[in-house]
Amino acid sequence: MEIHNLSTPSPLPSLPPSSAPPAPLPPSLSSSPSAFTTARGSSEEAWLPCLPISSPVVPAFLAPTLGVEFVLGLAGNSLALFVFCFHTRPWTSNTVFLVSLVVADFLLIVNLPLRVDYYLLRETWRFGATACKVNLFMISTNRTASVVFLTATALNRYLKVVQPHHVLSRASVGAAARVAGGLWGGILLLNGHLLLTTQSSPYCISYRLGTQPSASLRWHHTLYMLEFFLPLALILFAIVSIGLTIRRRGLGKQAGPQRAVRVLAVVVAVYTICFLPSITFGIASMVAFRLHACHALDICSQLFHGSLAFTYLNSVLDPALYCFSSPSFLRQSRALLGLMQSSQGPESEDSSYQPSARCGEASWKSEAAVKSQVEEVWLEKEGPSQD
Repeated sequence: MEIHNLSTPSPLPSLPPSSAPPAPLPPSLSSSPSAFTTARGSSEEAWLPCLPISSPVVPAFLAPTLGVEFVLGLAGNSLALFVFCFHTRPWTSNTVFLVSLVVADFLLIVNLPLRVDYYLLRETWRFGATACKVNLFMISTNRTASVVFLTATALNRYLKVVQPHHVLSRASVGAAARVAGGLWGGILLLNGHLLLTTQSSPYCISYRLGTQPSASLRWHHTLYMLEFFLPLALILFAIVSIGLTIRRRGLGKQAGPQRAVRVLAVVVAVYTICFLPSITFGIASMVAFRLHACHALDICSQLFHGSLAFTYLNSVLDPALYCFSSPSFLRQSRALLGLMQSSQGPESEDSSYQPSARCGEASWKSEAAVKSQVEEVWLEKEGPSQD
């Protein structure tokens, strides 16, 4: 979501007596809280600050946009949490990962009003340093958790189609919950140092580049890259593997594999729309920083800052993934909203689809106590038989 660096730039080195002092900066080049900052020069010449021009357009765009995202995200994820908790029986391993994604979205949603206030006041934080650190920590945690559990959802579908008899594919809900708990522990550790970093700047931001990179800055740049490119590689691997498996086994007309393909298509769409703009402009800003290209840095940093709206958009788009991933989610949601009549109370996802004839054979009757999604049952039974 952001290129994190809560440290402030180091003071400029003093000039040798033989060097003329640099000319004062024009007012138009004053420091901008919304932009990356850098400095250029050498030991033989004065250091000249490279400061992007402050633009009121970015906060003017972000304030109303984040307000809309807060309302839509709160409504969609509240509905999703209610459906998963009270109208989805029984849970599966896939449900566990989707609920974790809902929790990650709420970490962002509860912090958006503070960000709206921050941008309405032209990037002035008025809630204190501690609240700022917590705010940045929770927003950063949302980004990491979102990419982790989107990837977990994609890999879960990969196992159901490609490796249906693998021990992970047959993991119980309890085992999936323990995996999710372990992932949450790792996510909190990856971002926990944000709570320990001193915030001396009056602005509540975590993506300003300094003149002397700290260990924290290097770590955040590394995490920023890894949490985008590594999950993306895993998701693309899952898509290709599922596509090859469906083609090899001739499963294109079966409901289970078709659902897996749709789920992964939505995962890729959400992932690309939400995270690609910020990673693109973030990398461009770092390149401009390294090359001391002040004009390019000005443009790229403002584009990066504005692209945060797309990152926060993940809390709005994730409910679309739930509709494709959980067979009963869309039907239950429409019933709760009064868009259709629900003839039954809380029910299993099994009732969303009629199993095929072979899914109802005696081999499955012996497992009548086992309840799960119909497409997962089908994949475990039918997938290997096509080899």
